[in-house]
Amino acid sequence: MRAGSGEGSVKNRLTLSIVGFFILMFSVLGAPMATLQAQCGVKVKSGDEAAMRSALAEMDQGHLREASQQMRRVAQRNPKAAEPQFWLGMLAVRNGFNATGIRKYFTKCIDLCPNYPNALAHYYMGMILYTDERYEEATAELETYFRMANNCDDKAQTAVYEEASAYLRWSRFLAEAMLNTVPFDPQPLRGVSSKRNENLPYITPDGQRCYYLREVVKKKDPSSFTVNDLEQSRWALYCSEWKDSTFSAGRELPAPFNQGGAEGGVSTTADGSLLYYSRITYNGGYANCDLYAGEWKEASGKWEVARLGNNINGEKTWESQPSVSADGQWLYFASNRKGGQGGTDIWRCHRLKNGDWSRPENLGSRVNTMGNEKFPFIHADGHTLYFVSDGWQGFGGYDVYFIDLAEGDAQPTNLGLPINSEDDELSFGVTADGTKAYFPGRVKSSRSKDILIFDLYPAARPESMRYCHLQVEYPGQKKTVHKTLMLSNRRPTALTFAEEGLMPVIFCATGKTWREGTTVTLQDSTSALGLKFLPGSRLSEQDELLLDAWAEWLINHPQVHVAVECPTMPEAKAVCDYLRNKKKLRADRLECRGGTEYVKRQIRLL
Repeated sequence: MRAGSGEGSVKNRLTLSIVGFFILMFSVLGAPMATLQAQCGVKVKSGDEAAMRSALAEMDQGHLREASQQMRRVAQRNPKAAEPQFWLGMLAVRNGFNATGIRKYFTKCIDLCPNYPNALAHYYMGMILYTDERYEEATAELETYFRMANNCDDKAQTAVYEEASAYLRWSRFLAEAMLNTVPFDPQPLRGVSSKRNENLPYITPDGQRCYYLREVVKKKDPSSFTVNDLEQSRWALYCSEWKDSTFSAGRELPAPFNQGGAEGGVSTTADGSLLYYSRITYNGGYANCDLYAGEWKEASGKWEVARLGNNINGEKTWESQPSVSADGQWLYFASNRKGGQGGTDIWRCHRLKNGDWSRPENLGSRVNTMGNEKFPFIHADGHTLYFVSDGWQGFGGYDVYFIDLAEGDAQPTNLGLPINSEDDELSFGVTADGTKAYFPGRVKSSRSKDILIFDLYPAARPESMRYCHLQVEYPGQKKTVHKTLMLSNRRPTALTFAEEGLMPVIFCATGKTWREGTTVTLQDSTSALGLKFLPGSRLSEQDELLLDAWAEWLINHPQVHVAVECPTMPEAKAVCDYLRNKKKLRADRLECRGGTEYVKRQIRLL
């Protein structure tokens, strides 16, 4: 278990923290702190009270050996009294941080008196339980410390307040995590996983391809006579295709891939026409990682690859692990460039109207920390981001987190035990339907690193999406364009299909109800509104979604004037009022028509 940014396990951090803290505590306080406590449970015999006071006086003067000898004698004569055990514990702290003594005496003190009246007894007991990974019990002891310390003026008892706050937070987090382990049964992804090592997987939104790195043997140089007993290998970018019910064994991607430095971290748009990946290049012995884009050319049947511009790639910065949104409008990546929160951060840029990428923006403190955030994966829903981090509260090294970027006040959520562990979790993806996750790892029966897949538990799932096809036809033209899109299986999405000089076709659809083979036909002068009014000619949420899309198109075409036609005037007026009042369209651009002569609800070009 881990308790901090790259600081090893929780237990190790605890030990180092306590050692450092108590050396600081007693050098700073320096003042006498040993006074008799209010009695708890069995009292010290009256004949031993003077001996205990003498031991405490020796303790205050720094005579720790004499104080320990006297206090042990008092404890031996009073085996059921908690107070001597408490002071023996405090002596163990001051006597070079005797961990064995701390554990022995504070444990016995709390056993004899669960409500011992000095808050420090519960602080130390909380630390012991924390070290033993008994986090629920540690939480209870630390909460007792705070109840007592909040009503105490003793500086010695309140000096550990900040440290105790941190450990109480960790105890609660780990106690909850261990009580709420999530389902996790990873299995090798058939076809993709082999006897070789695989890494950095990416399954395309349509589920038809899996890109990944595979470790392969380097080809022997026939001109060399050197005998090398050690097998040399390299990482090659591979692709497996879905056939029947499994992925193929995979093939190494041809040129322009796999031609130089290490490559990997593939991500594609929904239609598969654009591919982004990272490549390491060497310049004068300096290794630099940049982002590249590949565009599929149907005419040649090949990829054309180019390095992304200098507004994304820096000469002395490391840009890697790209993740593009399904619609190709957002590109996420990891970078150690200046201007971040610290270490490696996650950045993103959006597609400009001219096709270029904007200047990258840092995702800020809601995602990035002073530690390192890497391996962003933006799901096909466009708003659920998975990433790894060693800066957020976790279990060891790098853990996997997720966040809904559409929720402005959301914080990252740790995927939980046992998906995350004391090991580094690197690279993580989720299928478009949101039900399965995949990552590189090992199962017990395998000697090599495989691509593993498992059922993602519901609370960590993104919005379920479906990969859909349709055809767009143009009036009077023998022209049909095939398009792909990602649709939510849960909520309706407003779709707009438009071309200059033609009226757009705008309608709502969900992935769950989508019919493959759908054809959209653009019109010269009219387009159906597709509204379904509520009683009283009121607009439904879906109606407003459609009208929002219409408003966007009209705003982008400021010279266009239209007529809204509906079977009744109240319906037509509801549409016009929404576009004028809520979307701020000029009134002179809209003509409202209602009556029985208008059979269809539609918008007509004027």
